[in-house]
Amino acid sequence: MQKLTWFVLSRWYWLAVTLVGVSLEAVALFYQHVLGEPPCVLCIHARVWVLLGVVMGIVGLIGNRVKAVRLTAQVGLIVALIGLLNRSWISVLVERGLYDGQCGMDPGFPAWFSLDTWFPQVFEVWTMCGYTPKFLFGFTMGEGLVFAAISLLIIALGALALMVMPQRR
Repeated sequence: MQKLTWFVLSRWYWLAVTLVGVSLEAVALFYQHVLGEPPCVLCIHARVWVLLGVVMGIVGLIGNRVKAVRLTAQVGLIVALIGLLNRSWISVLVERGLYDGQCGMDPGFPAWFSLDTWFPQVFEVWTMCGYTPKFLFGFTMGEGLVFAAISLLIIALGALALMVMPQRR
C-alpha cells in the first residue's frame, strides 16, 4: 500500500495519466486518418473529455508538490472521465438504436472555444452518429471506451482516496 501511495503522490502518476490520454487521442486519430473512420459528434466530445484529462495530467505533473494543485487536477481528471463515460455510453446506445436524443453534425462548441475551427483535423465532425468501428476483441470503439472510462474512473477514484488519506511518516 505504501508503494502505491508513493506512486500516486509522485510525478510518475501524472506522467502516466498524460501518456494514457495522449495514447487515447492517438488511437482516435489513427482510426480517423489512417483507417478512414470519420468521427461523429460523440467521438469529438469524447476527444474533448480526453483532452481535459491530458490537461489535468500536465497540471498535476507541473504542480504535483502542491497538495491543492494535485487534488484539483485529480478532481478535474475524475470529471473528465465521467464526461468520457457519458459520451461513450451514449455512443453505444446510438449504435444499438436505444438513444432517443438527437445526434447531429454540430459539436456545439461556443465561439470562444471553437476547437473544430482551430483544429479541424482533430475536432471537426465528419459524419452523423450511428455506429463506431470495430475495435479489439470484437468490441466496438464505443464499447471499448465505456470499458476504458470505467476502469480509469475506478483507478482515479482510488488515487483520490490515497491522496486525501493522512500520510504516515
